[in-house]
Amino acid sequence: MKKILVILSIAVILFTVISACEKDDICPPGSGTTPLLVVGFYDIQDQETEKSVVRLRVVGEGQDDPVNTFTDRSSVSEISLPLKSFENSTTFAVISDSADDDNGVETGNIDSIRFDYNVQEKYISRGCGYSVTYTLQEVTLNPGGSDDDEWIVSYELPVRDITPLDTIHVKIYH
Repeated sequence: MKKILVILSIAVILFTVISACEKDDICPPGSGTTPLLVVGFYDIQDQETEKSVVRLRVVGEGQDDPVNTFTDRSSVSEISLPLKSFENSTTFAVISDSADDDNGVETGNIDSIRFDYNVQEKYISRGCGYSVTYTLQEVTLNPGGSDDDEWIVSYELPVRDITPLDTIHVKIYH
C-alpha cells in the first residue's frame, strides 16, 4: 500500500510541475511584422530608369534624428520608411544633397512629403502581438506651402497596399 501511495504522490507532483510550465511565446521570424513603405527614386526624363539621390537624408516630422532604415547621407535609389501606426499620416523632410554648414545648419535641398493611409491591425499571437498593414490613400508633396526649389517633380503609386514585400510602393521622380 505504501508503494502505491509513493508512486501516486510522485505522479501527482510530476503532473503539477509539468502543468505549471508556461508556453514559450517566441515569435518566429517572418510572422506578421509591420511593413515599411518602400520608396524608389526615378529619372523624370526616363521614368523607367532608377536615379539615385545624392547624399539623401530623411527626417520624420517632429524628429531631430534621420530615419535609421538606410545609411544617412548616402546615394541611393531605393529606401524603406517607417510609418506611424497610431495615426493616419506621416510626414518626412526628404533632403537631397544633404550637408551641414559650419554652424551645423542643413544646407541641402529640402522637400516635404506626406503619406496619408488607412491602418489595419491584425492580432498574430501573444508572443508576437499585433501586426499593422497600411493602405495608401494619398501623397502630398510639400504640404502646407510651396517650395521655390523643389527637387521632387512628381510621384506614382504603383502599389497601394503596404505589406511586408520588397516591392516599390511609391515612385518618386526627380
